[in-house]
Amino acid sequence: MGRYLWAEVLLFEVLHIIVLYPTRQDAYRVVVLTAMVYVAAQIFLTPEFTDPPVVTYTVGGMIAFHFAFTAYLLFAEGTFPNHWRRVRDEVHAKADASGLDNLPSSFPLTEKFWWMVDIAYGIRMIGWVQEPINCLPPHPPPSRRDFLWKTLLKFIFHFAALDLTTGFLFSGNPAFDSRMHDPTDGPETYLAAVPLLHRIPYILGYGIIVGATVSVAHNMIALVCIGLGRSSPTLWPDMWGRWGDAYTVRKLWGQTWHQRMRPTFVGLGRLVANKFLKFPRGTNGSSYAQLYIAFLLSGILHFAADFMMEKRMVYRSFNFFLLQAIAITFEDFVIYITKSLLIQRGIELRPGKIHKSWAEAVVRVIGYCWVVVWFCLTLPVWLDGASTIGLNNVDRGAGTKFLLDTWKRWT
Repeated sequence: MGRYLWAEVLLFEVLHIIVLYPTRQDAYRVVVLTAMVYVAAQIFLTPEFTDPPVVTYTVGGMIAFHFAFTAYLLFAEGTFPNHWRRVRDEVHAKADASGLDNLPSSFPLTEKFWWMVDIAYGIRMIGWVQEPINCLPPHPPPSRRDFLWKTLLKFIFHFAALDLTTGFLFSGNPAFDSRMHDPTDGPETYLAAVPLLHRIPYILGYGIIVGATVSVAHNMIALVCIGLGRSSPTLWPDMWGRWGDAYTVRKLWGQTWHQRMRPTFVGLGRLVANKFLKFPRGTNGSSYAQLYIAFLLSGILHFAADFMMEKRMVYRSFNFFLLQAIAITFEDFVIYITKSLLIQRGIELRPGKIHKSWAEAVVRVIGYCWVVVWFCLTLPVWLDGASTIGLNNVDRGAGTKFLLDTWKRWT
Protein backbone atom coordinates (compact mmCIF):
# COMPACT_ATOMS: atom_id res chain seq x y z
CA MET A 1 0.00 0.00 0.00
CA GLY A 2 1.06 3.54 -0.54
CA ARG A 3 2.52 5.74 2.13
CA TYR A 4 -0.45 8.12 2.34
CA LEU A 5 -3.01 5.36 2.87
CA TRP A 6 -1.82 4.64 6.39
CA ALA A 7 -0.54 8.03 7.45
CA GLU A 8 -1.67 11.21 5.70
CA VAL A 9 -5.12 9.94 4.73
CA LEU A 10 -5.82 8.72 8.25
CA LEU A 11 -4.65 12.06 9.64
CA PHE A 12 -6.83 13.90 7.11
CA GLU A 13 -9.87 11.85 8.16
CA VAL A 14 -9.24 12.72 11.82
CA LEU A 15 -8.96 16.40 10.95
CA HIS A 16 -12.12 16.12 8.86
CA ILE A 17 -13.97 15.00 11.99
CA ILE A 18 -12.47 17.35 14.56
CA VAL A 19 -12.91 20.46 12.38
CA LEU A 20 -16.62 19.93 13.04
CA TYR A 21 -16.25 20.08 16.82
CA PRO A 22 -19.44 21.91 17.94
CA THR A 23 -17.93 25.12 19.21
CA ARG A 24 -18.60 28.72 18.20
CA GLN A 25 -14.87 29.55 18.24
CA ASP A 26 -13.98 30.40 14.63
CA ALA A 27 -10.26 30.48 15.47
CA TYR A 28 -10.42 26.75 16.28
CA ARG A 29 -11.79 25.89 12.86
CA VAL A 30 -9.31 28.14 11.06
CA VAL A 31 -6.42 26.25 12.67
CA VAL A 32 -7.86 22.82 11.88
CA LEU A 33 -8.80 23.82 8.32
CA THR A 34 -5.24 25.05 7.77
CA ALA A 35 -3.95 21.68 8.91
CA MET A 36 -6.41 19.92 6.57
CA VAL A 37 -5.21 21.97 3.61
CA TYR A 38 -1.57 21.24 4.46
CA VAL A 39 -2.12 17.47 4.74
CA ALA A 40 -4.21 17.40 1.54
CA ALA A 41 -1.48 19.30 -0.31
CA GLN A 42 1.08 16.73 0.81
CA ILE A 43 -1.11 13.93 -0.52
CA PHE A 44 -1.81 15.56 -3.87
CA LEU A 45 1.70 16.85 -4.53
CA THR A 46 3.47 13.61 -3.59
CA PRO A 47 1.00 10.85 -4.54
CA GLU A 48 1.94 7.19 -4.56
CA PHE A 49 0.37 5.05 -7.28
CA THR A 50 -1.27 1.97 -5.76
CA ASP A 51 -2.52 -1.33 -7.09
CA PRO A 52 -5.41 -1.42 -7.82
CA PRO A 53 -5.24 2.15 -9.16
CA VAL A 54 -8.88 2.81 -8.24
CA VAL A 55 -7.67 3.18 -4.63
CA THR A 56 -5.51 6.15 -5.61
CA TYR A 57 -8.38 7.60 -7.64
CA THR A 58 -10.85 7.18 -4.75
CA VAL A 59 -8.53 8.89 -2.27
CA GLY A 60 -8.31 12.01 -4.44
CA GLY A 61 -12.06 12.26 -4.93
CA MET A 62 -12.79 11.55 -1.26
CA ILE A 63 -10.52 14.35 -0.04
CA ALA A 64 -12.07 16.85 -2.44
CA PHE A 65 -15.59 15.86 -1.42
CA HIS A 66 -14.76 16.18 2.28
CA PHE A 67 -13.67 19.77 1.64
CA ALA A 68 -16.87 20.48 -0.30
CA PHE A 69 -19.09 18.93 2.38
CA THR A 70 -17.25 20.79 5.15
CA ALA A 71 -17.75 24.07 3.25
CA TYR A 72 -21.47 23.26 2.95
CA LEU A 73 -21.76 22.61 6.70
CA LEU A 74 -19.82 25.69 7.74
CA PHE A 75 -21.01 28.29 5.25
CA ALA A 76 -24.03 27.29 3.17
CA GLU A 77 -26.76 27.10 5.81
CA GLY A 78 -27.46 28.54 9.25
CA THR A 79 -24.90 29.32 11.93
CA PHE A 80 -22.61 26.41 12.72
CA PRO A 81 -22.95 24.26 14.79
CA ASN A 82 -26.38 24.76 16.36
CA HIS A 83 -28.18 24.92 13.02
CA TRP A 84 -27.45 21.23 12.47
CA ARG A 85 -29.81 19.11 14.56
CA ARG A 86 -30.57 15.42 14.44
CA VAL A 87 -34.20 14.41 14.66
CA ARG A 88 -33.55 12.63 17.95
CA ASP A 89 -32.02 15.82 19.36
CA GLU A 90 -35.21 17.66 18.43
CA VAL A 91 -37.28 15.03 20.24
CA HIS A 92 -35.20 15.41 23.38
CA ALA A 93 -35.42 19.18 23.14
CA LYS A 94 -39.19 19.04 23.55
CA ALA A 95 -38.71 17.95 27.14
CA ASP A 96 -36.96 21.24 27.84
CA ALA A 97 -38.95 24.45 27.44
CA SER A 98 -35.97 26.28 25.92
CA GLY A 99 -34.26 23.34 24.22
CA LEU A 100 -30.89 24.96 24.99
CA ASP A 101 -29.49 21.89 26.72
CA ASN A 102 -29.88 19.97 23.47
CA LEU A 103 -27.96 22.33 21.23
CA PRO A 104 -24.82 20.65 19.82
CA SER A 105 -22.60 23.28 21.45
CA SER A 106 -24.02 22.25 24.85
CA PHE A 107 -23.72 18.48 24.47
CA PRO A 108 -21.54 16.47 26.88
CA LEU A 109 -18.13 15.59 25.42
CA THR A 110 -19.07 12.01 24.47
CA GLU A 111 -22.27 13.19 22.77
CA LYS A 112 -20.28 15.84 20.92
CA PHE A 113 -17.96 13.15 19.58
CA TRP A 114 -20.80 11.06 18.15
CA TRP A 115 -22.46 14.19 16.78
CA MET A 116 -19.20 15.02 14.95
CA VAL A 117 -18.91 11.50 13.50
CA ASP A 118 -22.58 11.49 12.49
CA ILE A 119 -22.40 14.77 10.63
CA ALA A 120 -18.95 14.16 9.09
CA TYR A 121 -20.13 11.00 7.35
CA GLY A 122 -23.87 11.66 7.11
CA ILE A 123 -23.48 13.24 3.67
CA ARG A 124 -27.11 12.53 2.71
CA MET A 125 -28.30 14.18 5.98
CA ILE A 126 -30.54 11.19 6.76
CA GLY A 127 -31.98 11.46 10.27
CA TRP A 128 -31.26 15.18 10.51
CA VAL A 129 -33.77 18.01 10.63
CA GLN A 130 -32.18 19.20 7.37
CA GLU A 131 -32.82 15.91 5.54
CA PRO A 132 -33.86 16.59 1.92
CA ILE A 133 -37.61 16.28 1.40
CA ASN A 134 -39.01 14.13 -1.44
CA CYS A 135 -35.51 13.40 -2.80
CA LEU A 136 -34.34 10.27 -1.01
CA PRO A 137 -35.56 6.70 -1.52
CA PRO A 138 -38.13 5.50 1.08
CA HIS A 139 -36.81 4.85 4.57
CA PRO A 140 -36.85 1.15 5.54
CA PRO A 141 -39.19 0.05 8.36
CA PRO A 142 -37.58 -0.24 11.82
CA SER A 143 -37.58 -4.06 11.93
CA ARG A 144 -33.92 -5.00 12.48
CA ARG A 145 -34.35 -8.65 11.53
CA ASP A 146 -36.14 -7.92 8.24
CA PHE A 147 -33.63 -5.22 7.36
CA LEU A 148 -30.63 -7.50 7.91
CA TRP A 149 -32.16 -10.26 5.78
CA LYS A 150 -33.17 -7.97 2.90
CA THR A 151 -29.85 -6.13 2.97
CA LEU A 152 -27.93 -9.42 2.89
CA LEU A 153 -29.90 -10.42 -0.22
CA LYS A 154 -29.18 -7.03 -1.80
CA PHE A 155 -25.49 -7.42 -0.99
CA ILE A 156 -25.39 -10.82 -2.71
CA PHE A 157 -27.28 -9.48 -5.73
CA HIS A 158 -25.08 -6.40 -6.14
CA PHE A 159 -21.90 -8.43 -5.64
CA ALA A 160 -23.00 -10.92 -8.29
CA ALA A 161 -23.99 -8.12 -10.69
CA LEU A 162 -20.58 -6.51 -10.20
CA ASP A 163 -18.71 -9.79 -10.70
CA LEU A 164 -20.62 -10.83 -13.82
CA THR A 165 -20.63 -7.42 -15.49
CA THR A 166 -16.91 -6.85 -15.03
CA GLY A 167 -16.11 -10.43 -16.02
CA PHE A 168 -18.17 -10.67 -19.19
CA LEU A 169 -18.24 -7.10 -20.47
CA PHE A 170 -15.06 -5.39 -19.28
CA SER A 171 -12.29 -7.90 -18.57
CA GLY A 172 -9.93 -8.07 -21.54
CA ASN A 173 -12.12 -5.71 -23.58
CA PRO A 174 -10.11 -3.26 -25.77
CA ALA A 175 -12.82 -0.62 -25.13
CA PHE A 176 -11.59 -0.36 -21.49
CA ASP A 177 -8.54 -2.52 -20.79
CA SER A 178 -5.18 -0.83 -21.42
CA ARG A 179 -3.48 -4.23 -21.33
CA MET A 180 -5.08 -4.91 -24.72
CA HIS A 181 -3.39 -1.85 -26.26
CA ASP A 182 0.00 -0.64 -27.30
CA PRO A 183 1.34 1.96 -24.82
CA THR A 184 1.29 4.58 -27.57
CA ASP A 185 -2.47 4.19 -28.19
CA GLY A 186 -4.49 7.31 -27.38
CA PRO A 187 -7.96 7.61 -25.76
CA GLU A 188 -9.65 7.60 -29.16
CA THR A 189 -8.77 3.89 -29.54
CA TYR A 190 -10.86 2.80 -26.55
CA LEU A 191 -14.66 3.22 -26.16
CA ALA A 192 -14.63 6.07 -28.68
CA ALA A 193 -13.53 3.57 -31.34
CA VAL A 194 -16.65 1.45 -30.83
CA PRO A 195 -19.53 2.32 -33.21
CA LEU A 196 -22.09 4.53 -31.50
CA LEU A 197 -24.98 2.10 -31.05
CA HIS A 198 -22.60 -0.77 -30.23
CA ARG A 199 -21.63 1.20 -27.13
CA ILE A 200 -25.04 0.70 -25.53
CA PRO A 201 -24.23 -2.51 -23.58
CA TYR A 202 -20.97 -0.97 -22.38
CA ILE A 203 -22.71 2.21 -21.22
CA LEU A 204 -25.35 0.22 -19.34
CA GLY A 205 -22.66 -2.11 -18.01
CA TYR A 206 -20.57 0.77 -16.72
CA GLY A 207 -23.60 2.13 -14.88
CA ILE A 208 -24.16 -1.30 -13.32
CA ILE A 209 -20.52 -1.52 -12.23
CA VAL A 210 -20.40 1.90 -10.56
CA GLY A 211 -23.85 1.50 -9.03
CA ALA A 212 -23.15 -2.01 -7.76
CA THR A 213 -19.74 -1.03 -6.35
CA VAL A 214 -21.25 1.75 -4.24
CA SER A 215 -24.21 -0.44 -3.25
CA VAL A 216 -21.95 -3.30 -2.11
CA ALA A 217 -20.05 -0.93 0.18
CA HIS A 218 -23.29 0.63 1.45
CA ASN A 219 -24.89 -2.78 2.11
CA MET A 220 -21.80 -4.06 3.90
CA ILE A 221 -21.52 -1.03 6.19
CA ALA A 222 -25.27 -1.17 6.90
CA LEU A 223 -25.04 -4.84 7.86
CA VAL A 224 -22.22 -4.11 10.30
CA CYS A 225 -23.84 -1.02 11.86
CA ILE A 226 -27.29 -2.57 12.23
CA GLY A 227 -25.90 -5.96 13.22
CA LEU A 228 -23.91 -4.38 16.07
CA GLY A 229 -26.91 -2.33 17.15
CA ARG A 230 -25.14 0.99 16.51
CA SER A 231 -27.78 2.39 14.17
CA SER A 232 -31.45 2.19 13.20
CA PRO A 233 -32.63 0.54 9.96
CA THR A 234 -34.68 3.66 9.18
CA LEU A 235 -31.41 5.55 8.62
CA TRP A 236 -30.33 3.30 5.74
CA PRO A 237 -32.46 3.90 2.63
CA ASP A 238 -31.06 2.69 -0.68
CA MET A 239 -28.13 4.59 -2.17
CA TRP A 240 -29.89 5.31 -5.45
CA GLY A 241 -33.22 6.72 -6.47
CA ARG A 242 -35.53 4.77 -8.78
CA TRP A 243 -33.86 3.85 -12.06
CA GLY A 244 -37.26 3.98 -13.72
CA ASP A 245 -37.25 7.75 -13.18
CA ALA A 246 -34.11 8.24 -15.28
CA TYR A 247 -35.90 9.11 -18.52
CA THR A 248 -34.28 12.54 -18.76
CA VAL A 249 -30.69 13.57 -18.15
CA ARG A 250 -31.90 15.94 -15.41
CA LYS A 251 -33.79 13.18 -13.59
CA LEU A 252 -30.94 10.71 -13.97
CA TRP A 253 -28.47 13.03 -12.26
CA GLY A 254 -30.81 14.85 -9.87
CA GLN A 255 -33.17 12.10 -8.67
CA THR A 256 -31.45 8.78 -9.33
CA TRP A 257 -27.68 9.23 -9.24
CA HIS A 258 -26.67 12.20 -7.12
CA GLN A 259 -28.32 11.08 -3.86
CA ARG A 260 -24.97 11.12 -2.05
CA MET A 261 -23.92 14.57 -3.20
CA ARG A 262 -27.28 16.31 -3.52
CA PRO A 263 -27.32 18.20 -0.15
CA THR A 264 -23.78 19.48 -0.70
CA PHE A 265 -24.30 20.55 -4.30
CA VAL A 266 -27.70 22.13 -3.63
CA GLY A 267 -26.45 23.97 -0.55
CA LEU A 268 -23.32 25.36 -2.18
CA GLY A 269 -25.24 26.10 -5.37
CA ARG A 270 -27.77 28.22 -3.47
CA LEU A 271 -24.99 29.97 -1.61
CA VAL A 272 -23.25 31.04 -4.82
CA ALA A 273 -26.37 31.70 -6.91
CA ASN A 274 -28.35 33.65 -4.32
CA LYS A 275 -25.75 35.29 -2.08
CA PHE A 276 -22.85 35.91 -4.45
CA LEU A 277 -24.46 36.14 -7.89
CA LYS A 278 -27.60 37.78 -6.39
CA PHE A 279 -30.14 35.79 -8.38
CA PRO A 280 -33.53 35.88 -6.59
CA ARG A 281 -34.57 32.45 -5.33
CA GLY A 282 -37.12 30.70 -7.50
CA THR A 283 -36.07 32.41 -10.74
CA ASN A 284 -34.70 30.74 -13.87
CA GLY A 285 -31.42 32.56 -13.33
CA SER A 286 -31.07 31.05 -9.86
CA SER A 287 -32.09 27.58 -11.07
CA TYR A 288 -29.62 27.43 -13.95
CA ALA A 289 -26.84 29.01 -11.92
CA GLN A 290 -27.30 26.23 -9.37
CA LEU A 291 -27.34 23.65 -12.16
CA TYR A 292 -24.01 24.75 -13.63
CA ILE A 293 -22.45 25.19 -10.19
CA ALA A 294 -23.46 21.62 -9.26
CA PHE A 295 -21.81 20.15 -12.34
CA LEU A 296 -18.78 22.40 -11.93
CA LEU A 297 -18.42 20.94 -8.43
CA SER A 298 -18.73 17.44 -9.90
CA GLY A 299 -15.97 18.34 -12.32
CA ILE A 300 -13.77 19.62 -9.48
CA LEU A 301 -14.27 16.45 -7.41
CA HIS A 302 -13.37 14.20 -10.32
CA PHE A 303 -10.57 16.57 -11.30
CA ALA A 304 -9.04 15.91 -7.88
CA ALA A 305 -9.35 12.16 -8.39
CA ASP A 306 -7.88 12.42 -11.89
CA PHE A 307 -5.01 14.59 -10.60
CA MET A 308 -3.93 11.80 -8.26
CA MET A 309 -3.69 9.44 -11.23
CA GLU A 310 -2.59 11.36 -14.30
CA LYS A 311 -2.36 15.14 -14.59
CA ARG A 312 -2.83 15.08 -18.38
CA MET A 313 -6.40 13.76 -18.13
CA VAL A 314 -7.83 16.26 -15.62
CA TYR A 315 -9.56 18.46 -18.19
CA ARG A 316 -11.69 15.52 -19.31
CA SER A 317 -13.75 15.58 -16.10
CA PHE A 318 -14.67 19.23 -16.60
CA ASN A 319 -15.61 18.56 -20.22
CA PHE A 320 -17.85 15.64 -19.33
CA PHE A 321 -19.70 17.19 -16.40
CA LEU A 322 -20.23 20.57 -18.00
CA LEU A 323 -21.63 18.74 -21.03
CA GLN A 324 -24.24 17.26 -18.71
CA ALA A 325 -25.37 20.74 -17.65
CA ILE A 326 -25.55 21.79 -21.31
CA ALA A 327 -27.63 18.69 -22.12
CA ILE A 328 -30.07 19.47 -19.32
CA THR A 329 -30.43 23.06 -20.56
CA PHE A 330 -31.13 21.80 -24.08
CA GLU A 331 -33.50 19.16 -22.71
CA ASP A 332 -35.47 21.74 -20.71
CA PHE A 333 -35.84 23.88 -23.82
CA VAL A 334 -37.13 20.96 -25.91
CA ILE A 335 -39.56 19.90 -23.17
CA TYR A 336 -40.84 23.47 -22.81
CA ILE A 337 -41.44 23.85 -26.56
CA THR A 338 -43.06 20.41 -26.83
CA LYS A 339 -45.39 21.00 -23.90
CA SER A 340 -46.38 24.42 -25.27
CA LEU A 341 -47.29 22.92 -28.65
CA LEU A 342 -49.23 20.05 -27.09
CA ILE A 343 -51.12 22.30 -24.68
CA GLN A 344 -52.22 24.43 -27.62
CA ARG A 345 -53.83 21.25 -28.99
CA GLY A 346 -55.43 20.36 -25.66
CA ILE A 347 -52.95 17.57 -24.82
CA GLU A 348 -51.27 17.38 -21.42
CA LEU A 349 -48.63 14.74 -20.75
CA ARG A 350 -47.51 13.48 -17.35
CA PRO A 351 -44.70 11.01 -18.09
CA GLY A 352 -44.39 10.16 -14.39
CA LYS A 353 -47.78 8.40 -14.58
CA ILE A 354 -47.40 6.12 -17.56
CA HIS A 355 -50.52 4.09 -16.74
CA LYS A 356 -52.68 7.07 -17.70
CA SER A 357 -52.19 6.71 -21.47
CA TRP A 358 -50.07 5.07 -24.17
CA ALA A 359 -48.82 8.50 -25.23
CA GLU A 360 -47.19 9.06 -21.87
CA ALA A 361 -45.56 5.60 -22.01
CA VAL A 362 -44.16 6.44 -25.45
CA VAL A 363 -42.77 9.74 -24.12
CA ARG A 364 -40.97 7.89 -21.35
CA VAL A 365 -39.50 5.29 -23.72
CA ILE A 366 -38.26 8.05 -26.00
CA GLY A 367 -36.70 9.64 -22.92
CA TYR A 368 -34.83 6.44 -22.01
CA CYS A 369 -33.49 6.19 -25.56
CA TRP A 370 -32.33 9.82 -25.46
CA VAL A 371 -30.51 9.32 -22.15
CA VAL A 372 -28.73 6.17 -23.34
CA VAL A 373 -27.68 7.73 -26.66
CA TRP A 374 -26.47 10.86 -24.86
CA PHE A 375 -24.17 8.83 -22.67
CA CYS A 376 -23.00 6.82 -25.65
CA LEU A 377 -21.86 10.14 -27.11
CA THR A 378 -20.34 11.71 -23.99
CA LEU A 379 -19.07 8.98 -21.67
CA PRO A 380 -15.99 8.29 -23.84
CA VAL A 381 -15.02 11.96 -23.37
CA TRP A 382 -14.37 11.16 -19.71
CA LEU A 383 -13.89 7.42 -19.51
CA ASP A 384 -11.32 6.83 -22.24
CA GLY A 385 -8.71 9.03 -20.56
CA ALA A 386 -9.00 6.89 -17.44
CA SER A 387 -8.81 3.70 -19.50
CA THR A 388 -5.47 4.69 -21.07
CA ILE A 389 -3.79 4.74 -17.65
CA GLY A 390 -5.28 1.44 -16.52
CA LEU A 391 -8.03 2.67 -14.21
CA ASN A 392 -10.61 0.43 -15.88
CA ASN A 393 -8.47 -2.70 -16.06
CA VAL A 394 -10.37 -5.52 -14.35
CA ASP A 395 -9.92 -9.27 -14.05
CA ARG A 396 -12.65 -11.88 -13.96
CA GLY A 397 -14.01 -12.57 -10.51
CA ALA A 398 -14.67 -15.94 -8.91
CA GLY A 399 -18.29 -16.10 -10.06
CA THR A 400 -17.48 -15.41 -13.69
CA LYS A 401 -14.60 -17.88 -13.69
CA PHE A 402 -16.85 -20.58 -12.22
CA LEU A 403 -19.50 -20.05 -14.91
CA LEU A 404 -16.92 -20.05 -17.70
CA ASP A 405 -15.23 -23.21 -16.37
CA THR A 406 -18.61 -24.92 -16.05
CA TRP A 407 -19.54 -23.93 -19.59
CA LYS A 408 -16.24 -25.28 -20.95
CA ARG A 409 -16.76 -28.62 -19.19
CA TRP A 410 -20.27 -28.98 -20.61
CA THR A 411 -19.23 -28.00 -24.12
